[in-house]
Amino acid sequence: MTAPTESSRTPPVSATCIADVFWRISMVLLALMPLGMTIAHRSSPLFLGLSAAFAVSALALEGGFKGLIAEARHALRTTLGLAALVFAAWGFLSLIWSEVRETSFSALLEFWLPVVFAFILSLTLSKRMTNGAFWTLAIAIAVAQFIMLLDLRTGLEVRQALRMRFDSYIFNRPSLTLMVLLPPLMAWFWRSVRGGVGLSLAFSALIGLAIANSDSGAAAIGLPVAVLACGATLIAPRLAVLCGKIGIVAALVLAPVAGPLADRFIPASVHEHLATNHSRDRVNIWLSFDAAIHEDPILGAGFGASTRLGETSVAERVSPERRVLLNVGHPHNAALQIWVELGLIGAILAAAVGFLTLDAIARQPKVIRALSLGLMASAVIVAMIGHGAWQGWWASALGAAVVWLQAAKHLSDKRLPEEMKS
Repeated sequence: MTAPTESSRTPPVSATCIADVFWRISMVLLALMPLGMTIAHRSSPLFLGLSAAFAVSALALEGGFKGLIAEARHALRTTLGLAALVFAAWGFLSLIWSEVRETSFSALLEFWLPVVFAFILSLTLSKRMTNGAFWTLAIAIAVAQFIMLLDLRTGLEVRQALRMRFDSYIFNRPSLTLMVLLPPLMAWFWRSVRGGVGLSLAFSALIGLAIANSDSGAAAIGLPVAVLACGATLIAPRLAVLCGKIGIVAALVLAPVAGPLADRFIPASVHEHLATNHSRDRVNIWLSFDAAIHEDPILGAGFGASTRLGETSVAERVSPERRVLLNVGHPHNAALQIWVELGLIGAILAAAVGFLTLDAIARQPKVIRALSLGLMASAVIVAMIGHGAWQGWWASALGAAVVWLQAAKHLSDKRLPEEMKS
């Protein structure tokens, strides 16, 4: 008798039961991310990482590693997969010329580990996600909204009583997390739940209310952009995808002159109206980082070097009036940050990844395509005016949103007849 192959072996009943428990824990951990972010506003990598760990453990108990490796190879051999790998490789290669290598290496881990976690979950958990997991996500989002509104309306008295941080801006990251998790929740409502359109509108209104009461100007802009992009894609998908590509090119082409253009064309009255969002400060920061680009336009200063750019030789070559703001940590513009850190080559690779992502979105079913483009549009606009490009909490939130979107598609595909899947 020949020994059974790994693929033909059936795991013991006990192992199968434990694996099932691990899959459910993985789902719950991912679903609790928005609630966790409301309590601890940088915790999304923890939830994503633990969810991936339980998913991998469940897969190990089921003996499914070979299948995972085969799927990963297939995904990474696609044009989009290869472009992402080349972009990652360029970031790691920049360690060679980075003057702050420890910072660059730390930034690489902070960004790429959540990407790896999300990649693993997209290949494993998204296919096993249940309606119960989505209801858990919906409840977690509702509770997170309630906590945010209660805290903000009461002057964060509860946080003060518990001796937690009580600055109102700590809800900026939770607001953005809610914003990016809304499209996948809407996708599930629309495609898998009776009366889901009404529920999706209700949750949109709740999230909009939470964002409106927060200090996050980026989320306040990102949410309507997501709605407009989603609506445009439902009406004219090809035109919407084309506009997305034009937007990516414009953002990256204009990044080296973003500061001077904004300085020249944004009226003082606009800056006065947006004083609480520090629009004038952002323009001054862009002017400084634009000056840094011109000192090393091809290779850049190294991945993540923006956080300590004021300590590098690049700062020494920038004029004194522009040098001070190189110490702010990042340029509040992802396209500008890519240029500063990875140069022209990095900008070209980032554009390629963006284009191929839009092409992948264009091949999705109608509702998933519209909501995916809405998610991408909101993420891009937030990245152009908000936080640092490589922050782990942001990569984790976006990664979780992608996993949930895929899960929504898989769930509805199991239920809908072929003619309704488009």
